[in-house]
Amino acid sequence: MVVSIIGENGLVLVKIQDIHFIECDKRKKNVLFHTSNESYHFKGTLSYWIDVLNQQGFKFKLCDRTAAVNMDNITFLDPVFSRACFEDNVGPDTKWCNMSRPKYEAIIEQFNLQNRQIQPGFN
Repeated sequence: MVVSIIGENGLVLVKIQDIHFIECDKRKKNVLFHTSNESYHFKGTLSYWIDVLNQQGFKFKLCDRTAAVNMDNITFLDPVFSRACFEDNVGPDTKWCNMSRPKYEAIIEQFNLQNRQIQPGFN
């Protein structure tokens, strides 16, 4: 499945599995889809997009009031700042998704129940 996004350079196709997290852009009253290298604006509310994407079999989970993470793309969880990373190598240009503490702990618990090998902390 792909999402068609009208950007500055016209229509862009983005694979849903490439979206790491979604966040609200309250200034423009829409959402941002974040991939490894880009961010795309799209119309709709965060709750709408979580529902639509999850109905298609994806696993987006609310991680605070303004963001949702793609659970399948998380590679590292930072216990100090309660945030998720989606890359294999953490560096200065790493894109992070911030989480509320209770949502962070719920995500850690979900990974433990699924026996996923996501370890809190950095490499």
